[in-house]
Amino acid sequence: MAWVALPPKPAIIANSVLALDDNVSGQNIELSYCFRKKAKLSKMNTTPLPPDVLQTAGNMLECHDFRDRHKPELLELTGVSQHGRATMSGLNDFDYQSLAQLTSSDSHNLQQLRTLTKSGIPNEVLEHFKHMKCHCLMGLLPEIGRAWLTIDSDLYIWTYEQARDVAYYDGLSHLIVSVGLVKPKAGVLIKDVKYLLLLTTPIEVIVLGITFDDEQDYTDTTTGANGMQLMNKPLFVLGTENVPINVIQGSDDGRIFLGGRDGCLYEIDYHSESSWFGKRCKKINHSQGLVSYIVPSFLKVFSEVDPIEKIVIDNTRKLLYILTEKGSVEAWHIGESCTTVRRLGRITQNDIASQAISLIKTVDPAIFKGVKAICPLSTNDSSFIHLVAVTTCGVRLYFSTSRLSSQQQQLNSISDHFGNQPLPSLQMDSENSKGIFLMHVRLPPGYTPNATTNKPKQLHAAHYSEGTMLMITRQQDHNLLWSVSSAPFTNFTYLVESTTLEGIDGIVWSLAELKDSIVSNITSILHNLRTPRRVVMLTNQGTHIVELLKAAHMLQQLLVSCKGPHHESVKMFFQTQNEQEACVTALLLATSEQLRGSDIALWATQAFMLYGGEPSYQHYMNPSNRNMPNNTIVPQGRDRVPPMFMSTPMQNSANSGATQYIQPISPISQPPQHQQLSAVPGNDNSMLKYSAKHDGLYMFVSRMLRPIWKLHCVDENLCSRLTTTDCSILLIELRSLRNFLDKHSVHDLSSASRRMPYDSHLNRSNTVRMSHTQLPINEHRNLTEQAQIEEKRSLSALNQFIKHACEVMSLWGILNDHQFQLLCQQLTPEHQKMLRCCTFRDLLVTRSEVCAFLIIALINLYLKDKADVTDVSDNLRELCPNLYRHEDEVTYKATEILMSAKNSKSAAEKEQKLCTTLQMCLDAAPTLPLHSICQQFISVDFYEGVVELSATCASKIDPEEIGIHYYNNNEPPEDREGYTCFITRMNYYKEVQLMLDHIYHSVVSRRPDQDQSRNFFQNSDTTHEHHDMENRSKQTIKKITHQVLRIKDPLVHVTIYEWLLSHDMNSELLELVQPSLGEFLRRSVSRNPENVKLIDLLWKYYEKNGHHSQAAQILDNLAMTRTENITLDVRIDYLVRAVMCMRNETVGSSITNGIFLKELEDKLEIARVQKSVLVAMNPVANTNHEARQAINELNCALYDITQLYQNFAERFDLWECQLSILNCSNHNDPLLIESVWGNIINSAVDTAGSTQDRSTRLFTKIEVLVREFGESGPCFPFAFLIRELEIKACQMHLPEGTVPEKLFAMKLDIELLLEYYSRMISMNERIWANEGNEWHLIQSAIRVVTLLADNAQAIWYRSKRRILGKAQDIVAACLNICYQKPDTNRLQHSLKELQCRLQRLLG
Repeated sequence: MAWVALPPKPAIIANSVLALDDNVSGQNIELSYCFRKKAKLSKMNTTPLPPDVLQTAGNMLECHDFRDRHKPELLELTGVSQHGRATMSGLNDFDYQSLAQLTSSDSHNLQQLRTLTKSGIPNEVLEHFKHMKCHCLMGLLPEIGRAWLTIDSDLYIWTYEQARDVAYYDGLSHLIVSVGLVKPKAGVLIKDVKYLLLLTTPIEVIVLGITFDDEQDYTDTTTGANGMQLMNKPLFVLGTENVPINVIQGSDDGRIFLGGRDGCLYEIDYHSESSWFGKRCKKINHSQGLVSYIVPSFLKVFSEVDPIEKIVIDNTRKLLYILTEKGSVEAWHIGESCTTVRRLGRITQNDIASQAISLIKTVDPAIFKGVKAICPLSTNDSSFIHLVAVTTCGVRLYFSTSRLSSQQQQLNSISDHFGNQPLPSLQMDSENSKGIFLMHVRLPPGYTPNATTNKPKQLHAAHYSEGTMLMITRQQDHNLLWSVSSAPFTNFTYLVESTTLEGIDGIVWSLAELKDSIVSNITSILHNLRTPRRVVMLTNQGTHIVELLKAAHMLQQLLVSCKGPHHESVKMFFQTQNEQEACVTALLLATSEQLRGSDIALWATQAFMLYGGEPSYQHYMNPSNRNMPNNTIVPQGRDRVPPMFMSTPMQNSANSGATQYIQPISPISQPPQHQQLSAVPGNDNSMLKYSAKHDGLYMFVSRMLRPIWKLHCVDENLCSRLTTTDCSILLIELRSLRNFLDKHSVHDLSSASRRMPYDSHLNRSNTVRMSHTQLPINEHRNLTEQAQIEEKRSLSALNQFIKHACEVMSLWGILNDHQFQLLCQQLTPEHQKMLRCCTFRDLLVTRSEVCAFLIIALINLYLKDKADVTDVSDNLRELCPNLYRHEDEVTYKATEILMSAKNSKSAAEKEQKLCTTLQMCLDAAPTLPLHSICQQFISVDFYEGVVELSATCASKIDPEEIGIHYYNNNEPPEDREGYTCFITRMNYYKEVQLMLDHIYHSVVSRRPDQDQSRNFFQNSDTTHEHHDMENRSKQTIKKITHQVLRIKDPLVHVTIYEWLLSHDMNSELLELVQPSLGEFLRRSVSRNPENVKLIDLLWKYYEKNGHHSQAAQILDNLAMTRTENITLDVRIDYLVRAVMCMRNETVGSSITNGIFLKELEDKLEIARVQKSVLVAMNPVANTNHEARQAINELNCALYDITQLYQNFAERFDLWECQLSILNCSNHNDPLLIESVWGNIINSAVDTAGSTQDRSTRLFTKIEVLVREFGESGPCFPFAFLIRELEIKACQMHLPEGTVPEKLFAMKLDIELLLEYYSRMISMNERIWANEGNEWHLIQSAIRVVTLLADNAQAIWYRSKRRILGKAQDIVAACLNICYQKPDTNRLQHSLKELQCRLQRLLG
């Protein structure tokens, strides 16, 4: 049944960016990843995981991993952390329990120890016993799966499991005292030497090299096929200085330590070559300092000698422990080299016994004496207790090399935020705290009140492994094996152990734990939980190998015994062991590869389902109780919590004097379920408790991934931290769990109500919680359903995480098979830095892009070598379908075809390959990395493919055309979905713009060099070539444009319009006639109303397409727009064009159009007046700041006639402009007009200069104004103008008749001229006399009439008599005046002659 997955959310998936590069063999492909959104419609059958799902699973895994790693350990189980001082245990009945208590039944006969094999000593070795003279020794070499026997000076080695492959060494002449096997230091010896075999005699130490026939399988102890060879010639030979060596022990890093009969610790320091300051190999005495060399040797005779009997090393902490013959224990810190070795402390047998007696006074003190074995505890066994020593009577003494810090004991009662007891603080950095300190005393079985076993006696060997202590005791002619183990009792908060006894044939000489044959850099926790530890014992009869069974094997025994999970004993096993831990145990069996398809796997799965509980909400009666410390919870099968005793009362105990023993210590209190609690939405008094199945699954995965979770993926040299073997181990576990999850749905795992009663777990609930049965039925049901929904969501996240982890580890395995370091060197420095900082936790949860660029590097490696990527692509597709998706496969196949097409010489073949590639991409759209494919299409000039692929992706991503509808509806802001689709389509169409950019810039970047040093002909050829290239690019762009415009999607049209507009290709843009162009320009103008360029394009588009009225309106708006980007000349041009558009015959003759045309004409006329104002302002602007501002204002906008007059013409005394404005506005104010004319005349004559210059300037301006206003009526006061000019002429003493001559030359109406002179003469004003020439007006009149007579032939014959008659009247009036004045003879004579001449003209 398939898993029920969470609804997929928009996911970020990797997208390849491929670019063809000609630098590497012409076809180098560089790949890098970018990101894009997952398409709605995908042809892929796999979907990438949402990051929040992985993050949810990752956070939950870290929570359970934290809880699992911070479970009570030895320091807490022994009560040391609670008391802050040494403790004891082993006197209570509950300290030792039988395995039957796990199932509340003795009928199943559970075993924790099992004999695996027995084998004798090879016959060829036994035959040599006959030749023994004085001494023999036996021992084990578990690292290579062999046992050894020395007979005097001869050494025999054989494989103890098959009792064969005997090796013999007789190269010594002295008695062999001790034998040891050490793995050599890295880089010191040749690779063929796998181990060093050390043989010591009373006078020397011989180091031999060991090689193997099969280099790959030399660590496999299950077969004897790997033949061992001893090198004939010793590698090193050292003298012992007459100090026999009793013990040889090597560390994991190849260091060799020796224990001498003199009680000193030695080390053999060996190197690959000799140095200037030392030998290649030397022996160092760490126990004696410089003073020992100064003290005379005869004084040393009186010192007490305590030979070293045993050396053990804790490689995890770099600690070494020594056990002497007299029972003293020493602790050493060996550091990283021989120069950093120092002794931490020493405790004698008497001190040990004294401290133990102070803790327990009710037993025989003799049992604490005679330490016979020491076993180091690794960091996995305990973080704070470092060594366990065993006495002759089986008493276990737990030591630490650091003293408990009493200063932080008050923190021990405070629980952390996960509900766990905090670990005590050890003074690790203080020198005074270093030493060896007794922490706990554990009495052996047999000292409890109801003991059923005898007490161990005459113990002579012991071994500790993962909570199990094996002890060897003497029983007359044979030995007895004691197995004391706490492994089955993981749910207890104090130290509980079970005991098993087994007889051993013969006397045990040595025992050791067999190494796992699997060589891996990581420690598989699940493999350790599934695989029993094997311990080999070497006796005088042969070898005896036993297995230390674990919880999974006990459950297997129980299921077989009960013939299935439907038994009360199985149910009791789950409850007593802890349901969560039992679920993990059941998963170990259900997912085991060895048990796949067996009844045991099926039964384990059924037990997991039956007894894994269900999620629920815990209700609290008072919210304040939620933070109270957890009380001890008693699981079914235990009536009470057994006490833990100390021999002396605690100092702060209130009833310390009441009894010899202190009161029972409350064990480390945590609810046995250890489940994750989370708040209920909307209910402050409820907490979600996941089922044991849920927590068991998460803890199972956390243990699986713990070895790599915080491990960095690569080292500083970019080498993988995981080997291919490591990946294979992890993948086996991950795939087994994935198969298990695939067979069982989330619903099956999270709904247990059909199998078990609702309140099956309530009998172990805390008393502060309320039972569900106290709630209303509806609320009860709703909370139950909500809890199941939350658990399903969490389990679904875990399921997806497991599948993702399988793909990531599969990818890592593939990368390891392809020169991982070389792949990493192909990455960019940024990616290399990211990879160095990345842990596997990051890789599995948040750093999917790391997988992406590693896949790219792998594919690049194939493509650079021109290798076929089909095999590796199929492999990636099969193992990593989400990391290497269908579109990735298509991308790389397309890359191969395009590379081939690029080098194809046949046009038809190239076209066929391009079409094939395009069709592949169209079928895989829209989930393809579009940018990558398009860049490749561009590299082979396949521009049509870019357009078609982009359009296809857009249509498939938005099949309902929601984005087009959004655009056609003027992009409403409230339509979020439409906006999303619109943006998505436009992002696809950006590839078309990028393609056009490539074509455009390829021409721009190849413009001919303008270096003048080049030859003229070379420059000419280059320029010609560039022009040809530019023409070809324009044709290509035009072709692409027409292809794009054939697509019915208006959004792709917008894309092409934007590109043409951004590259100032306005003429090419206006050549297009699509209606979508007008809509595009209109929207662009509405968004950017101040963009004159867009507006200009819009009216040109309308004019070109026959929409003259709309063009005129836009031109009108342009002209009236207030902006500095449009000058006044351009505004006038816009108005002129607008008038021309409105006068076009296609506009029509409607009233509205007529009114609009009249308005345009008026605006044009006023604009021209404004232009004259602007011209008049320019001379003033050089000296007037306000005038310069006024010029800017005149260019920024068009003003009405009133504004022009008041703000500019009148303000700056622009008289001509005022006259123009008055004329334009048809303003009829004679006084104002005459005033303006007077100012014009005055301004002309008042300036500096000679009379001639002033006269010329005056009449030139009058002539200009006459031409402009001569026909304007009110704005041309002819009479006033003649009088003012004559007055100025009189004042300036101009020659007589100057004014009439100038006016006559201006071709003014002669009849009006005569009329106005006649009026002035008839007025006979005194002004002429006042100005200095009384006869000035008479002289001007004579000149007027003379000019008339001279040009009489030009007068129209019908009005000739009338005009001449007026001239005679003027002459007569002048004569009349002259007759009245003296001295006028000359004037009278002239007038009479003129009178006669007129008479002749009339006749």
